[in-house]
Amino acid sequence: MIPDDALTPAHDPLAPVRIRAWLLDTAANQAAAAALRDELERFAAIAGSGLGLRGIGVLAMRSIPAEEWATTWRAEFPVLRLGRIVIRPPWSEHAAEPGDAVVVIDPGQAFGTGLHPTTRLALAGLNRWADAGILAALPRDGAGIVDVGTGSGILLAAALQLGASHGSGIDIDQLAVDAARANLERNGLSARATIALGSLPLTATAPLVVANLVAALHIQLAPLLAAAVASSGRLLASGIFTARADETIAALSAAGLTLVDRWGEGEWVALELTHG
Repeated sequence: MIPDDALTPAHDPLAPVRIRAWLLDTAANQAAAAALRDELERFAAIAGSGLGLRGIGVLAMRSIPAEEWATTWRAEFPVLRLGRIVIRPPWSEHAAEPGDAVVVIDPGQAFGTGLHPTTRLALAGLNRWADAGILAALPRDGAGIVDVGTGSGILLAAALQLGASHGSGIDIDQLAVDAARANLERNGLSARATIALGSLPLTATAPLVVANLVAALHIQLAPLLAAAVASSGRLLASGIFTARADETIAALSAAGLTLVDRWGEGEWVALELTHG
């Protein structure tokens, strides 16, 4: 069951809906597309006859050359700057400035490209830790920084590029584990971090824990998240709807954590909490 606060846009039943489809350019598909256009025009006429159906726009069709087909989707993933952190896909170049923490992320099936507000909020928290010297001050032994629900590994990679000495990521999805390992390798960080298939509890506490999860999971896992944070350690929690922020804070506080700060973007909020 997907939690009702999953990482998907809020549904507006009155908002326009756009549907895109990609078909192999064959005579049969061209005929099918033409037939679909005729059928949509028929439904559009019905929709305008007072039966309460929503309006239907014109079906637009265009051919995409084979060479463009292979790369056209890449335009959806630009180079992003979030404070000192620069997120770029492998096919884009970036002239790094002094102090830039460049993270190369290959968009795939794992969550975390920097485009979603929850990822940006978590990256903003990492920027804060870097500016405060918290990442650079991590002990060289022990768990380092731990990314719970690592997805693409973007947060772990960013923390390492910002100065964290070492860390690890866990995820319950094998696709995410594979993607995170590949992205760490892509950034030359494999020797400083490990990625494992699994979930809480951790085998040892960590001074810094990052968790970009939906509010329902933060609440459910609050005791385990608190137990993962070492004494005097910190938790960076993102992925929380603003409407559920107080509920999430209450659950984490009841588990023994203390709220230090919160910041938001749109309908999302991130939290920083300490343990002891």
